[in-house]
Amino acid sequence: MATKILIVDDHEIVREGIRTLITRARPSWEIVGEASSGGQAIEMSETLKPDVIVLDITMPGMSGLEAASKMAASRLRCRVLMFTMHESERLSGEVRQAGAHGLVLKSQAARDLIRAIDFLLSGGTFFGSEPATEKDASDAPPLDSTKLQSARNCREPIVASNEANRRRVKRTLAAFRAPRLYGFDGFRSSKPSRQGKHSSPTPLLSRF
Repeated sequence: MATKILIVDDHEIVREGIRTLITRARPSWEIVGEASSGGQAIEMSETLKPDVIVLDITMPGMSGLEAASKMAASRLRCRVLMFTMHESERLSGEVRQAGAHGLVLKSQAARDLIRAIDFLLSGGTFFGSEPATEKDASDAPPLDSTKLQSARNCREPIVASNEANRRRVKRTLAAFRAPRLYGFDGFRSSKPSRQGKHSSPTPLLSRF
């Protein structure tokens, strides 16, 4: 039976990047659905029964941390991999407390995403570049509602409510629409220079 993956992110271009990375690296895996909010993620996880959910943290309404906590409380038999642009010393602890099984930074998606999913599928956890053990995640206490609210409102500001981020998203999306001829793989493809050489690819997933 094919491994089933659910992708959750409020930006379509990021979902497309995740989907492309997965289908190219693991063509046998099945993308069973895509959601754009924490509420949709919970509903689709109950109906589609995915093996792994790639879940963005910062989304309008219900954050990814809150959605992960609700999934853990309902004892859904799926592994949850948090996916975020934010990086801090506290974040791994908050993800563990929410009941998720791993964390990948969007800036490291090309290096870590597939590897992290592999570790989750094998029953392990993944936090950063080094995989963690299942015991490391289970030792963390549950994330209470106060911490969830703090994580949602303070550490993980909603992109739609931040004017500067909204302008940045618009510029990035506009840049993606224009260079379709260069292709898409979660990164902007190299554009030939006047000398015929190629510049290094620029990660785009890390901007959301």
